[in-house]
Amino acid sequence: MRRKQIKSPVARVIVLVFFVIVITLVAMRLRKEQGMRERVEERAKELDVVAAQVSAEYQKTMEKTLRIGSDDYIEDVARESLGMVMPGETVFEPTEEE
Repeated sequence: MRRKQIKSPVARVIVLVFFVIVITLVAMRLRKEQGMRERVEERAKELDVVAAQVSAEYQKTMEKTLRIGSDDYIEDVARESLGMVMPGETVFEPTEEE
């Protein structure tokens, strides 16, 4: 089969305009997708930072949870919050000088 050749100058211009429009539309679509891709990559970086912060906070919470049940923690709370001392210990309180 042979292709039909376009001989009319008007038809050639119409075909050329058609391809220019198609190429322009494709270029616009690619530019829009590139912008969307950049925004998605930027958001992904932001979420990676947030994920790292949450992970660090979770790790601290887990460490604190494990420490709460220990005798050392209970002793620290009794000393600092309640002012208690172990039997046999002597408490020295500083006096204010004027």
